[in-house]
Amino acid sequence: MIEKIKSIILFLLVGLSLLLTYQLWYGQKPTQLIAEEVYERIIVEKPRPLEEVVTPLEIAFAVDEGYYIFRKGDPYYNQLWETVSQILREADSSSSAGDDMPVENALNVLTYYLKPELPVGTGVPWLPESAKSMVSEINLYSFEENYWLDLSGQTNGMELRLQLSSENVEIFNRLIVDIVAGDQVIYTILTDDLLSTVIDHDLNIRAPIYVPVDTVKMSRLILRPEEIDRDLILKTFFVDYNLARIIEEKDGGLIYTDGNRGLRLTDTGFEYSSPGLEEGQVTSSYADAMFNSSSLISYHGGWPEGLRFENLYLDGWGRAQYYFAEWSIYHKGYPFFTNHGTRALFNDRGLIHSTRSVFIPVDTSQENGEQLTAAVWYEALQAALKIYIANLSETEPGLFLEKMSLGYAVAGSANVYKGEPVWLIQINGIKFFLKADSLEPLSKEELL
Repeated sequence: MIEKIKSIILFLLVGLSLLLTYQLWYGQKPTQLIAEEVYERIIVEKPRPLEEVVTPLEIAFAVDEGYYIFRKGDPYYNQLWETVSQILREADSSSSAGDDMPVENALNVLTYYLKPELPVGTGVPWLPESAKSMVSEINLYSFEENYWLDLSGQTNGMELRLQLSSENVEIFNRLIVDIVAGDQVIYTILTDDLLSTVIDHDLNIRAPIYVPVDTVKMSRLILRPEEIDRDLILKTFFVDYNLARIIEEKDGGLIYTDGNRGLRLTDTGFEYSSPGLEEGQVTSSYADAMFNSSSLISYHGGWPEGLRFENLYLDGWGRAQYYFAEWSIYHKGYPFFTNHGTRALFNDRGLIHSTRSVFIPVDTSQENGEQLTAAVWYEALQAALKIYIANLSETEPGLFLEKMSLGYAVAGSANVYKGEPVWLIQINGIKFFLKADSLEPLSKEELL
């Protein structure tokens, strides 16, 4: 009798085990996973419209001695861009101009470099009555009493000319008078002829590069990482982060994971990863991807002052495609350079990977104190070339200068962060950070 009872109990246990295994593999989803699909999204900031997201990389204003260069955070940058942006938003078929205005005799007053490119046409704010296209450069020309904009695109070869109204001409004239009356650093644009006078190597210029010919003075900045509301950030990624496992790192960082995704929080930002979404397609348009990028920044941290949408491109292959978006902080026209910037990778399935690292100047009044003098551009270029050639294992067929700019390298340790003025020079894909005054190389390990 006892043996029969044992057999029945054993049979029931085996049956229960099989039932639970079936339920685990094929049964209903756990409550927390069901909630993930229907929960109310928590956001840090309301997503911004495209017209507040896309801005020029730089604006070149032509003067007799050379150029004034305006970037995010510079005086007049916002006014110069908003004026053109408004013209493009209000343009209709009657704004188009013919080819009867000779560019060869006209004065090229302003050049706007768009990176990422500006989407125009149906469904976006700019040139809403035009066919969909991409604009990478906008030039403002004047000839006698006429002013017009020439729009061009690199990716699709688009070209369009818009005649300016008398009201818009007046707006530009007032801006030009104010700019000329100010005290601006003079820049020159690099050309092959100019490089040949100071460089012994054949160096090809891959993009328009402007360098200062006037003396530039900069200050070392004391920085602080932005303050992140950890509870709020956790809620933007997890339905209930109390269900997540917490791993504490030796450096004080905290990792939250639910087995499918993870969020790493540190004193200087965060890193999020959801590797299960890597295999996915991309069907959204470039303009939609721009808006999605803006939404991601708004949902997970917001837009601090000085943050600029810097880059957007489609990458991956086969069944694993994604958009790559990137943002940078600017301070008075100079970008911040970091190892761990603010980036996002996403596809139709959602956010695959994201990092956020934003530093803010603590006290800008220090910039009125002791300042360093940046080395002239050709000395900086020679120093970078010397390092590059010394580390070559074999002779390369061509050298390409891809970037050259003054900015701030975010460096430091032990909760003491600084913005070190540097020359950034990129040759054949390799970036060199040279201290702006001494031209000593800053190693990648020194960058945060």
